[in-house]
Amino acid sequence: MALRFHWSSIPISIVLSSLYFYYITRHKKGKPGGDFKKNKAFKDLDITVHQEAKSCTLKAGNNQGADRWPAASPAQQAEPTWLRRGPGGRGDLVHVHYTGYSKSSGKKFETTRSQSEPYVFKLGQCNDKDKPECLKGFEKSIFGMCAGEKRKVSMPPHLAYGKKGRPPDVGPTDHVTFHIELVDVDKA
Repeated sequence: MALRFHWSSIPISIVLSSLYFYYITRHKKGKPGGDFKKNKAFKDLDITVHQEAKSCTLKAGNNQGADRWPAASPAQQAEPTWLRRGPGGRGDLVHVHYTGYSKSSGKKFETTRSQSEPYVFKLGQCNDKDKPECLKGFEKSIFGMCAGEKRKVSMPPHLAYGKKGRPPDVGPTDHVTFHIELVDVDKA
């Protein structure tokens, strides 16, 4: 008995293959916004993990050693974990390489890749208004990163340079994109 071709099998096979593709890719890491969209702290950021760390022994802003710190006051409990001092977030000394791009023009406005040493700053501390450490979105995007991890982060103006921008590279109310690599973390 010979097998016969039925034209009605084409739409059925397209639907089945589409469902299968959706099923295998729905929880894939590195998907834009991935697991970060579920957390309220990351609701305005578009975070894509480009490279995961080989081992996640050092994490920026995690709670290792939290038992050494006094209990948080009600006012401190109201703020997000990534803003708290000590091992809960602020105070970690992070070493990062980053490149910043204006989303509207695609122009690179700042990078640390040309330097031999990564940029080092303390989470939760703003020393230079022109540096990304002072951007709310930049600090939020580093929270939870493991040493060796690379992320691409797109942030809206209210988490970046705001209504003023950063002339001449970043215009007023312009979205920015950072490619960030967390090189090392020194715990607070």
